[in-house]
Amino acid sequence: ALPMLMAGVARAEVTIASHRAVYDLSLKNASDRSGIAGVSGRMVIELSGSTCEGWTINFRMINQYLLQRGMTRLADNRSSSWEAGDSLKMHFTQRQFIDNNLQEETRLKVGRDKLGVAGEAIISKPKEATFKLAADAVFPVQHQIRLVEAALAGESRDRSLVYDGSEGAKAYVAISFIGAQTTGSKQGGKGAEVLQGQKAWPVSISYFDQKDDQSGEGTPVYQVSFRMFENGVAGDLVLDYGDFAIKGVMADYAALEQVDCQ
Repeated sequence: ALPMLMAGVARAEVTIASHRAVYDLSLKNASDRSGIAGVSGRMVIELSGSTCEGWTINFRMINQYLLQRGMTRLADNRSSSWEAGDSLKMHFTQRQFIDNNLQEETRLKVGRDKLGVAGEAIISKPKEATFKLAADAVFPVQHQIRLVEAALAGESRDRSLVYDGSEGAKAYVAISFIGAQTTGSKQGGKGAEVLQGQKAWPVSISYFDQKDDQSGEGTPVYQVSFRMFENGVAGDLVLDYGDFAIKGVMADYAALEQVDCQ
């Protein structure tokens, strides 16, 4: 599933920056049962668009895993999604490779007639299927905007049902905690100096299976912690999968052309 990211009626005018961010990945910690001795990799998030023309997210994460028996495994996850600015439609494609062999391909489209009603979804790959999207489900960019709005309003917690397409029909309950605001955060990485002086917050998001415990008291499927800037950009981050966690350090940041809605 996509670590983050990540447009209804805004409580404050939130502009999500079109950008390309590159993160160097390494192993933060791992339990013995994970079988993982080391990780080296890279993650690229490219987000562009606007609330008037919709948002496009191109994502790639490639990791070389060193396993405890000295074996290695190369995991390469590539996805592309388009999310309408009014949050009524989303298209998603994903290809997952292990050791350069295609393991799975996903293609789907989701649409709803208006906000607050269930959506209709059509999966064309890996096999044809349809499903209903819950009326309260939000897409990734809409969720990111919601978190920035909450942070700017001084709120410290958000609960959302997030659907990103990466696991077919499955949506996750995302419980987010937003820490105290900072400014002028020192964000490393080439080009990241443009983020200096932005308002920022430490954010931790725990993703839960809906069936397990909607109260958020069960065990999360995974957790993402990151510095969230007021333009929606994620700084350094940690992806915690339970048995192991990966640290991501921003290596490169570039602003992309920002479309202004008239």
